[in-house]
Amino acid sequence: MPVHRDERVWGFFDFSWVMIGLAIATWAFLVGGEVVDFLGLKAGIAAMVVGNAIGVGLVVASVLGDTKYGLEHFSLVRAVFGRHGVKPLIYLVNFLVCVGWSGILAVMFGRAAVNIVNELAGTAYGGDHLFVALFGLAALVAAWVVVVKGPVTLRRLNRIAAPGLTVVIVVMLVFLFQGNRWSDLVAIEPLAPPENPLLSFMLVVEFSIAGGLSWWPAQGNLSRLATTQRSALWASVAGLFVVTILAQTVGLMAALVYGTSDPTSWMIPLTGAGVGILILLWIGFANVTTLSVQAYQVCVAMRQESVRWISGMPWPLLVGLFLGLSALFLIRPSAVYDNFFQFLYWISLAYAPVVGIVLVDYFLLRRQTLNLRALFSERPGDPYDFWKGWNLAAWLAVGVGVGVYLWLLDPVSLRTAPAFPYMTASVPSLLAAALVYLLLTRTWVTRSGRGGYGPPPNR
Repeated sequence: MPVHRDERVWGFFDFSWVMIGLAIATWAFLVGGEVVDFLGLKAGIAAMVVGNAIGVGLVVASVLGDTKYGLEHFSLVRAVFGRHGVKPLIYLVNFLVCVGWSGILAVMFGRAAVNIVNELAGTAYGGDHLFVALFGLAALVAAWVVVVKGPVTLRRLNRIAAPGLTVVIVVMLVFLFQGNRWSDLVAIEPLAPPENPLLSFMLVVEFSIAGGLSWWPAQGNLSRLATTQRSALWASVAGLFVVTILAQTVGLMAALVYGTSDPTSWMIPLTGAGVGILILLWIGFANVTTLSVQAYQVCVAMRQESVRWISGMPWPLLVGLFLGLSALFLIRPSAVYDNFFQFLYWISLAYAPVVGIVLVDYFLLRRQTLNLRALFSERPGDPYDFWKGWNLAAWLAVGVGVGVYLWLLDPVSLRTAPAFPYMTASVPSLLAAALVYLLLTRTWVTRSGRGGYGPPPNR
Protein backbone atom coordinates (compact mmCIF):
# COMPACT_ATOMS: atom_id res chain seq x y z
CA MET A 1 0.00 0.00 0.00
CA PRO A 2 1.13 3.65 -0.37
CA VAL A 3 3.55 4.90 2.26
CA HIS A 4 2.00 7.52 4.55
CA ARG A 5 3.76 10.77 5.36
CA ASP A 6 4.65 9.68 8.88
CA GLU A 7 6.18 6.44 7.53
CA ARG A 8 8.70 8.16 5.25
CA VAL A 9 12.19 7.94 6.67
CA TRP A 10 14.36 10.08 4.34
CA GLY A 11 14.53 13.85 4.55
CA PHE A 12 16.71 15.90 2.20
CA PHE A 13 20.03 15.07 3.85
CA ASP A 14 19.34 11.38 4.33
CA PHE A 15 18.09 11.04 0.78
CA SER A 16 21.13 12.98 -0.47
CA TRP A 17 23.41 10.46 1.24
CA VAL A 18 21.49 7.61 -0.37
CA MET A 19 21.86 9.23 -3.81
CA ILE A 20 25.55 10.01 -3.27
CA GLY A 21 26.14 6.44 -2.12
CA LEU A 22 24.62 5.23 -5.39
CA ALA A 23 26.57 7.73 -7.46
CA ILE A 24 30.07 6.94 -6.18
CA ALA A 25 29.94 3.17 -6.12
CA THR A 26 32.62 1.55 -8.29
CA TRP A 27 30.27 1.51 -11.28
CA ALA A 28 30.70 5.30 -11.63
CA PHE A 29 34.48 4.94 -11.88
CA LEU A 30 33.99 2.12 -14.37
CA VAL A 31 31.70 4.24 -16.56
CA GLY A 32 34.25 7.06 -16.58
CA GLY A 33 37.03 4.59 -17.30
CA GLU A 34 35.21 3.12 -20.28
CA VAL A 35 35.11 6.54 -21.94
CA VAL A 36 38.88 6.35 -22.45
CA ASP A 37 38.33 4.08 -25.45
CA PHE A 38 36.45 6.83 -27.29
CA LEU A 39 37.34 10.32 -26.08
CA GLY A 40 40.00 12.37 -24.38
CA LEU A 41 39.47 14.33 -21.18
CA LYS A 42 37.69 17.50 -22.35
CA ALA A 43 35.40 15.85 -24.88
CA GLY A 44 34.76 12.97 -22.47
CA ILE A 45 33.63 15.28 -19.67
CA ALA A 46 31.38 17.20 -22.07
CA ALA A 47 29.77 13.99 -23.37
CA MET A 48 29.20 12.65 -19.85
CA VAL A 49 27.61 15.93 -18.73
CA VAL A 50 25.23 15.99 -21.71
CA GLY A 51 24.29 12.32 -21.41
CA ASN A 52 23.81 12.31 -17.65
CA ALA A 53 21.78 15.52 -17.77
CA ILE A 54 19.38 13.89 -20.22
CA GLY A 55 19.18 10.49 -18.52
CA VAL A 56 18.98 11.67 -14.91
CA GLY A 57 16.61 14.52 -15.78
CA LEU A 58 14.17 12.15 -17.43
CA VAL A 59 14.33 9.67 -14.56
CA VAL A 60 13.88 12.27 -11.82
CA ALA A 61 10.85 13.77 -13.58
CA SER A 62 9.27 10.37 -14.21
CA VAL A 63 9.29 9.33 -10.53
CA LEU A 64 7.80 12.49 -8.97
CA GLY A 65 4.47 10.68 -8.71
CA ASP A 66 6.07 7.99 -6.54
CA THR A 67 6.99 10.64 -3.98
CA LYS A 68 3.67 12.49 -4.23
CA TYR A 69 1.58 9.38 -3.58
CA GLY A 70 4.12 7.25 -1.65
CA LEU A 71 3.66 4.51 -4.24
CA GLU A 72 5.81 1.52 -4.99
CA HIS A 73 7.15 2.38 -8.43
CA PHE A 74 5.46 -0.27 -10.50
CA SER A 75 2.16 0.30 -8.73
CA LEU A 76 2.20 3.78 -10.25
CA VAL A 77 3.09 2.33 -13.65
CA ARG A 78 -0.11 0.24 -13.51
CA ALA A 79 -1.91 3.42 -14.56
CA VAL A 80 0.03 3.28 -17.84
CA PHE A 81 0.39 -0.42 -18.69
CA GLY A 82 -2.44 -1.99 -16.70
CA ARG A 83 -2.31 -4.35 -13.74
CA HIS A 84 -1.14 -7.28 -15.88
CA GLY A 85 0.66 -5.25 -18.53
CA VAL A 86 3.13 -3.97 -15.93
CA LYS A 87 4.36 -7.48 -15.08
CA PRO A 88 6.69 -7.95 -18.08
CA LEU A 89 8.46 -4.76 -16.99
CA ILE A 90 9.02 -6.27 -13.55
CA TYR A 91 9.78 -9.90 -14.31
CA LEU A 92 11.67 -9.41 -17.55
CA VAL A 93 13.09 -5.91 -17.96
CA ASN A 94 13.65 -4.70 -14.40
CA PHE A 95 14.64 -8.10 -13.07
CA LEU A 96 17.28 -8.76 -15.75
CA VAL A 97 18.70 -5.24 -15.53
CA CYS A 98 19.06 -5.42 -11.76
CA VAL A 99 20.52 -8.93 -11.85
CA GLY A 100 23.09 -7.59 -14.31
CA TRP A 101 23.97 -4.54 -12.22
CA SER A 102 24.22 -6.60 -9.06
CA GLY A 103 26.48 -9.10 -10.80
CA ILE A 104 28.73 -6.29 -12.04
CA LEU A 105 29.03 -4.81 -8.56
CA ALA A 106 29.80 -8.23 -7.08
CA VAL A 107 32.55 -8.78 -9.67
CA MET A 108 34.07 -5.39 -8.91
CA PHE A 109 33.98 -6.12 -5.18
CA GLY A 110 35.75 -9.42 -5.83
CA ARG A 111 38.41 -7.80 -8.01
CA ALA A 112 39.02 -5.08 -5.44
CA ALA A 113 39.49 -7.69 -2.73
CA VAL A 114 41.87 -9.74 -4.90
CA ASN A 115 43.97 -6.63 -5.63
CA ILE A 116 44.29 -6.08 -1.90
CA VAL A 117 45.38 -9.71 -1.45
CA ASN A 118 47.91 -9.35 -4.27
CA GLU A 119 49.39 -6.26 -2.68
CA LEU A 120 49.61 -7.69 0.84
CA ALA A 121 50.67 -11.24 -0.04
CA GLY A 122 52.78 -10.57 -3.11
CA THR A 123 50.59 -12.79 -5.27
CA ALA A 124 49.43 -12.18 -8.85
CA TYR A 125 45.90 -13.55 -9.00
CA GLY A 126 44.09 -12.51 -12.19
CA GLY A 127 40.65 -11.05 -12.76
CA ASP A 128 39.06 -14.47 -13.35
CA HIS A 129 40.64 -16.23 -10.37
CA LEU A 130 38.45 -18.27 -8.03
CA PHE A 131 39.09 -15.75 -5.26
CA VAL A 132 37.27 -13.07 -7.28
CA ALA A 133 34.16 -15.26 -7.28
CA LEU A 134 34.47 -16.07 -3.57
CA PHE A 135 34.88 -12.44 -2.51
CA GLY A 136 32.04 -11.41 -4.84
CA LEU A 137 29.84 -14.05 -3.26
CA ALA A 138 30.69 -12.64 0.17
CA ALA A 139 29.50 -9.21 -1.02
CA LEU A 140 26.18 -10.70 -2.13
CA VAL A 141 25.73 -12.38 1.24
CA ALA A 142 26.45 -9.09 3.03
CA ALA A 143 23.89 -7.32 0.82
CA TRP A 144 21.34 -10.01 1.68
CA VAL A 145 21.80 -9.32 5.39
CA VAL A 146 21.28 -5.58 4.84
CA VAL A 147 18.16 -5.94 2.66
CA VAL A 148 16.53 -8.40 5.04
CA LYS A 149 16.79 -5.75 7.77
CA GLY A 150 14.94 -3.16 5.63
CA PRO A 151 15.23 0.49 4.48
CA VAL A 152 16.18 1.90 7.90
CA THR A 153 19.40 -0.12 7.76
CA LEU A 154 20.03 1.19 4.25
CA ARG A 155 19.72 4.74 5.58
CA ARG A 156 22.22 4.09 8.37
CA LEU A 157 24.77 2.52 6.03
CA ASN A 158 24.54 5.37 3.53
CA ARG A 159 25.10 7.91 6.31
CA ILE A 160 28.50 6.23 6.72
CA ALA A 161 29.33 5.21 3.15
CA ALA A 162 28.41 8.37 1.25
CA PRO A 163 30.56 10.89 3.20
CA GLY A 164 33.48 8.47 3.06
CA LEU A 165 33.12 8.08 -0.70
CA THR A 166 33.12 11.85 -1.10
CA VAL A 167 36.44 11.92 0.72
CA VAL A 168 37.70 9.14 -1.59
CA ILE A 169 37.02 11.30 -4.65
CA VAL A 170 38.88 14.25 -3.15
CA VAL A 171 41.87 12.05 -2.22
CA MET A 172 42.03 10.56 -5.71
CA LEU A 173 41.92 14.01 -7.30
CA VAL A 174 44.79 15.14 -5.09
CA PHE A 175 46.94 12.18 -6.11
CA LEU A 176 46.03 12.57 -9.78
CA PHE A 177 47.19 16.19 -9.83
CA GLN A 178 50.31 15.49 -7.80
CA GLY A 179 51.91 13.68 -10.72
CA ASN A 180 49.97 15.18 -13.61
CA ARG A 181 49.07 18.67 -14.76
CA TRP A 182 45.74 19.42 -16.38
CA SER A 183 47.50 19.99 -19.70
CA ASP A 184 49.17 16.57 -19.41
CA LEU A 185 45.82 14.85 -18.90
CA VAL A 186 44.20 16.78 -21.76
CA ALA A 187 47.03 15.75 -24.09
CA ILE A 188 46.49 11.99 -23.59
CA GLU A 189 44.77 10.43 -26.59
CA PRO A 190 41.87 7.94 -26.28
CA LEU A 191 42.80 4.29 -26.69
CA ALA A 192 40.66 3.13 -29.62
CA PRO A 193 38.43 5.91 -30.97
CA PRO A 194 36.28 5.48 -34.11
CA GLU A 195 37.43 7.45 -37.16
CA ASN A 196 34.47 9.83 -36.88
CA PRO A 197 34.97 12.16 -33.86
CA LEU A 198 31.27 13.03 -33.75
CA LEU A 199 30.39 9.34 -33.61
CA SER A 200 32.84 8.86 -30.72
CA PHE A 201 31.24 11.75 -28.85
CA MET A 202 27.69 10.52 -29.38
CA LEU A 203 28.50 6.95 -28.38
CA VAL A 204 29.64 8.29 -25.01
CA VAL A 205 26.55 10.53 -24.75
CA GLU A 206 24.38 7.47 -25.42
CA PHE A 207 26.38 5.47 -22.89
CA SER A 208 25.84 8.20 -20.27
CA ILE A 209 22.11 8.49 -21.01
CA ALA A 210 21.84 4.75 -20.45
CA GLY A 211 23.63 5.07 -17.11
CA GLY A 212 21.10 7.67 -15.98
CA LEU A 213 18.09 5.71 -17.24
CA SER A 214 19.32 2.57 -15.49
CA TRP A 215 18.29 4.07 -12.15
CA TRP A 216 14.63 4.44 -13.17
CA PRO A 217 13.13 1.57 -11.10
CA ALA A 218 15.41 2.02 -8.08
CA GLN A 219 14.84 5.77 -8.07
CA GLY A 220 11.09 5.27 -8.07
CA ASN A 221 11.08 2.86 -5.15
CA LEU A 222 13.51 4.96 -3.14
CA SER A 223 11.72 8.26 -3.84
CA ARG A 224 8.52 7.00 -2.22
CA LEU A 225 10.40 7.05 1.10
CA ALA A 226 11.41 10.73 0.74
CA THR A 227 9.47 13.16 2.89
CA THR A 228 8.71 15.68 0.10
CA GLN A 229 8.90 15.93 -3.68
CA ARG A 230 11.30 18.86 -3.38
CA SER A 231 13.76 16.97 -1.20
CA ALA A 232 13.61 13.96 -3.53
CA LEU A 233 14.18 16.13 -6.60
CA TRP A 234 17.17 18.12 -5.37
CA ALA A 235 18.79 15.23 -3.54
CA SER A 236 18.58 13.20 -6.77
CA VAL A 237 20.11 16.01 -8.82
CA ALA A 238 22.92 16.42 -6.31
CA GLY A 239 23.73 12.73 -6.10
CA LEU A 240 22.88 11.17 -9.43
CA PHE A 241 24.06 14.10 -11.55
CA VAL A 242 26.59 16.37 -9.82
CA VAL A 243 28.44 13.75 -7.78
CA THR A 244 28.15 11.16 -10.55
CA ILE A 245 29.86 13.51 -13.02
CA LEU A 246 32.64 14.14 -10.51
CA ALA A 247 33.18 10.42 -9.88
CA GLN A 248 33.10 9.59 -13.59
CA THR A 249 35.59 12.36 -14.33
CA VAL A 250 37.98 10.94 -11.75
CA GLY A 251 37.57 7.53 -13.39
CA LEU A 252 38.27 8.98 -16.83
CA MET A 253 41.41 10.78 -15.61
CA ALA A 254 42.79 7.68 -13.93
CA ALA A 255 41.99 5.52 -16.95
CA LEU A 256 43.84 7.96 -19.23
CA VAL A 257 46.89 7.83 -16.97
CA TYR A 258 46.95 4.03 -16.53
CA GLY A 259 45.48 2.94 -19.87
CA THR A 260 42.78 0.65 -18.41
CA SER A 261 39.12 1.09 -17.54
CA ASP A 262 39.15 -1.29 -14.55
CA PRO A 263 38.97 0.93 -11.43
CA THR A 264 40.18 -1.82 -9.13
CA SER A 265 43.50 -2.04 -11.01
CA TRP A 266 44.63 1.57 -10.66
CA MET A 267 43.63 2.47 -7.09
CA ILE A 268 46.87 1.16 -5.53
CA PRO A 269 49.24 2.42 -8.27
CA LEU A 270 47.60 5.85 -8.05
CA THR A 271 47.74 6.41 -4.30
CA GLY A 272 50.28 3.88 -3.03
CA ALA A 273 49.73 0.67 -1.12
CA GLY A 274 48.47 2.06 2.18
CA VAL A 275 45.98 4.62 0.92
CA GLY A 276 45.03 2.45 -2.08
CA ILE A 277 44.06 -0.48 0.13
CA LEU A 278 41.94 1.79 2.32
CA ILE A 279 40.19 3.19 -0.77
CA LEU A 280 39.52 -0.29 -2.15
CA LEU A 281 38.13 -1.38 1.22
CA TRP A 282 35.82 1.62 1.39
CA ILE A 283 34.65 1.24 -2.20
CA GLY A 284 33.96 -2.43 -1.54
CA PHE A 285 31.81 -1.39 1.43
CA ALA A 286 29.98 1.11 -0.80
CA ASN A 287 29.35 -1.60 -3.38
CA VAL A 288 27.53 -3.59 -0.71
CA THR A 289 25.22 -0.62 -0.04
CA THR A 290 24.50 -0.26 -3.77
CA LEU A 291 23.88 -3.98 -4.09
CA SER A 292 21.44 -3.68 -1.23
CA VAL A 293 19.52 -0.85 -2.92
CA GLN A 294 19.22 -2.88 -6.13
CA ALA A 295 18.01 -5.98 -4.34
CA TYR A 296 15.57 -4.02 -2.17
CA GLN A 297 13.81 -2.25 -5.04
CA VAL A 298 13.49 -5.25 -7.34
CA CYS A 299 12.23 -7.57 -4.58
CA VAL A 300 9.70 -4.98 -3.39
CA ALA A 301 8.40 -4.72 -6.98
CA MET A 302 8.23 -8.50 -7.37
CA ARG A 303 6.29 -8.92 -4.15
CA GLN A 304 3.93 -6.06 -5.00
CA GLU A 305 3.09 -7.24 -8.51
CA SER A 306 3.60 -10.94 -8.03
CA VAL A 307 2.03 -14.24 -8.77
CA ARG A 308 0.70 -16.02 -5.71
CA TRP A 309 3.69 -18.22 -4.97
CA ILE A 310 6.02 -15.21 -4.89
CA SER A 311 3.74 -13.00 -2.78
CA GLY A 312 3.67 -15.73 -0.15
CA MET A 313 7.42 -16.33 -0.23
CA PRO A 314 9.33 -15.25 2.91
CA TRP A 315 11.20 -11.98 2.35
CA PRO A 316 14.67 -13.43 3.15
CA LEU A 317 14.13 -16.23 0.63
CA LEU A 318 12.98 -13.86 -2.14
CA VAL A 319 16.01 -11.61 -1.64
CA GLY A 320 18.28 -14.65 -1.57
CA LEU A 321 16.93 -15.96 -4.88
CA PHE A 322 17.51 -12.62 -6.60
CA LEU A 323 21.08 -12.23 -5.30
CA GLY A 324 21.77 -15.89 -6.05
CA LEU A 325 21.05 -15.29 -9.75
CA SER A 326 23.41 -12.30 -9.69
CA ALA A 327 26.13 -14.69 -8.54
CA LEU A 328 26.10 -16.29 -12.00
CA PHE A 329 28.18 -13.34 -13.23
CA LEU A 330 30.97 -14.55 -10.98
CA ILE A 331 31.50 -17.66 -13.11
CA ARG A 332 33.49 -15.64 -15.67
CA PRO A 333 34.09 -12.13 -14.30
CA SER A 334 36.02 -10.85 -17.33
CA ALA A 335 32.85 -11.14 -19.43
CA VAL A 336 31.42 -8.27 -17.39
CA TYR A 337 34.15 -5.88 -18.52
CA ASP A 338 34.25 -7.19 -22.08
CA ASN A 339 30.54 -6.43 -22.60
CA PHE A 340 29.89 -3.46 -20.32
CA PHE A 341 29.11 -1.03 -23.13
CA GLN A 342 26.61 -3.42 -24.68
CA PHE A 343 24.98 -4.01 -21.30
CA LEU A 344 24.23 -0.31 -20.84
CA TYR A 345 22.94 0.08 -24.39
CA TRP A 346 20.49 -2.76 -23.77
CA ILE A 347 19.27 -0.89 -20.68
CA SER A 348 18.62 2.21 -22.74
CA LEU A 349 16.85 0.17 -25.40
CA ALA A 350 14.47 -1.17 -22.75
CA TYR A 351 13.91 1.90 -20.58
CA ALA A 352 13.94 4.89 -22.98
CA PRO A 353 10.54 4.21 -24.61
CA VAL A 354 8.96 3.23 -21.29
CA VAL A 355 10.13 6.42 -19.54
CA GLY A 356 8.81 8.53 -22.42
CA ILE A 357 5.39 6.88 -22.17
CA VAL A 358 5.24 7.30 -18.38
CA LEU A 359 6.10 11.00 -18.65
CA VAL A 360 3.39 11.65 -21.25
CA ASP A 361 0.80 9.71 -19.28
CA TYR A 362 1.48 11.32 -15.90
CA PHE A 363 2.08 14.95 -16.92
CA LEU A 364 0.09 15.47 -20.14
CA LEU A 365 -2.77 12.99 -19.99
CA ARG A 366 -3.45 12.68 -16.25
CA ARG A 367 -2.17 16.09 -15.11
CA GLN A 368 -0.37 14.48 -12.13
CA THR A 369 -3.64 13.07 -10.73
CA LEU A 370 -4.15 9.37 -10.09
CA ASN A 371 -7.04 7.30 -8.75
CA LEU A 372 -5.38 5.37 -5.93
CA ARG A 373 -8.30 3.00 -5.38
CA ALA A 374 -8.32 2.04 -9.05
CA LEU A 375 -4.56 1.37 -8.97
CA PHE A 376 -5.11 -1.42 -6.47
CA SER A 377 -8.37 -2.73 -7.89
CA GLU A 378 -8.61 -5.97 -9.83
CA ARG A 379 -12.23 -5.63 -10.90
CA PRO A 380 -12.93 -5.75 -14.64
CA GLY A 381 -14.00 -2.40 -16.04
CA ASP A 382 -12.19 -0.26 -13.47
CA PRO A 383 -10.27 2.74 -14.88
CA TYR A 384 -6.88 1.04 -15.12
CA ASP A 385 -8.17 -2.33 -16.26
CA PHE A 386 -7.89 -1.33 -19.96
CA TRP A 387 -8.23 -4.62 -21.91
CA LYS A 388 -8.32 -7.35 -19.24
CA GLY A 389 -5.45 -5.71 -17.39
CA TRP A 390 -3.36 -4.81 -20.47
CA ASN A 391 -3.01 -1.38 -22.06
CA LEU A 392 -2.41 -2.39 -25.66
CA ALA A 393 -1.65 1.19 -26.68
CA ALA A 394 1.28 1.36 -24.26
CA TRP A 395 2.85 -1.84 -25.53
CA LEU A 396 2.37 -0.82 -29.17
CA ALA A 397 4.17 2.43 -28.37
CA VAL A 398 6.99 0.52 -26.67
CA GLY A 399 7.37 -1.59 -29.80
CA VAL A 400 7.72 1.54 -31.95
CA GLY A 401 10.29 3.00 -29.56
CA VAL A 402 12.35 -0.20 -29.53
CA GLY A 403 12.23 -0.32 -33.33
CA VAL A 404 13.51 3.25 -33.60
CA TYR A 405 16.35 2.48 -31.19
CA LEU A 406 17.44 -0.63 -33.11
CA TRP A 407 17.34 1.31 -36.37
CA LEU A 408 19.74 3.89 -34.94
CA LEU A 409 22.00 1.63 -32.83
CA ASP A 410 22.49 -2.13 -32.62
CA PRO A 411 23.48 -2.91 -28.99
CA VAL A 412 25.23 -6.14 -30.02
CA SER A 413 27.39 -5.09 -32.98
CA LEU A 414 27.40 -1.35 -32.17
CA ARG A 415 26.39 -0.69 -35.78
CA THR A 416 24.97 2.82 -36.08
CA ALA A 417 22.71 4.51 -38.62
CA PRO A 418 23.99 7.67 -40.36
CA ALA A 419 21.55 9.71 -38.26
CA PHE A 420 22.84 8.42 -34.92
CA PRO A 421 25.73 10.90 -34.46
CA TYR A 422 23.24 13.76 -34.67
CA MET A 423 20.47 12.54 -32.34
CA THR A 424 21.57 9.52 -30.23
CA ALA A 425 19.30 6.47 -30.11
CA SER A 426 17.64 6.96 -26.71
CA VAL A 427 16.14 10.38 -27.36
CA PRO A 428 14.43 9.49 -30.68
CA SER A 429 13.27 6.20 -29.16
CA LEU A 430 11.74 7.99 -26.18
CA LEU A 431 10.10 10.69 -28.32
CA ALA A 432 8.71 8.20 -30.84
CA ALA A 433 7.18 6.02 -28.12
CA ALA A 434 5.76 9.06 -26.30
CA LEU A 435 4.20 10.49 -29.47
CA VAL A 436 2.66 7.18 -30.55
CA TYR A 437 1.29 6.63 -27.05
CA LEU A 438 -0.21 10.13 -26.94
CA LEU A 439 -1.91 9.68 -30.32
CA LEU A 440 -3.22 6.18 -29.55
CA THR A 441 -4.54 7.28 -26.18
CA ARG A 442 -6.33 10.34 -27.59
CA THR A 443 -7.81 8.58 -30.60
CA TRP A 444 -8.41 5.07 -29.28
CA VAL A 445 -8.11 4.44 -25.54
CA THR A 446 -9.96 7.55 -24.34
CA ARG A 447 -12.77 7.14 -26.90
CA SER A 448 -13.25 3.54 -25.83
CA GLY A 449 -13.88 4.69 -22.26
CA ARG A 450 -10.83 2.90 -20.87
CA GLY A 451 -7.95 4.20 -18.76
CA GLY A 452 -9.81 6.72 -16.59
CA TYR A 453 -8.74 9.70 -18.70
CA GLY A 454 -11.94 11.61 -18.04
CA PRO A 455 -12.58 13.72 -14.94
CA PRO A 456 -11.24 11.82 -11.89
CA PRO A 457 -13.94 10.11 -9.83
CA ASN A 458 -14.58 11.14 -6.24
CA ARG A 459 -12.26 9.33 -3.82
